[in-house]
Amino acid sequence: MHIEEVEELIQKNTLAAFQEAVRVLSDGIELDVHVSKDGELVVIHDETVDRTTNGSGLIQDLTVEEIQALDAGSWFDESFTGEKF
Repeated sequence: MHIEEVEELIQKNTLAAFQEAVRVLSDGIELDVHVSKDGELVVIHDETVDRTTNGSGLIQDLTVEEIQALDAGSWFDESFTGEKF
């Protein structure tokens, strides 16, 4: 199984997606990395948090603390409420 098949069921670039890929013995994962305002690496597909969280803004304009406070799962499915990047 490829990570893209997992991501049809689970939000991309979340811990839940990576854990599921390991669980199903996926042959690999792909991830996107951006740099936060405070210079930390953040695994997220988009350059903004708008589409995939309950927040808004560019990754480069947000601190890691601000990003970690966001919910990256509930928009995808209620069962993923509280999911983090």
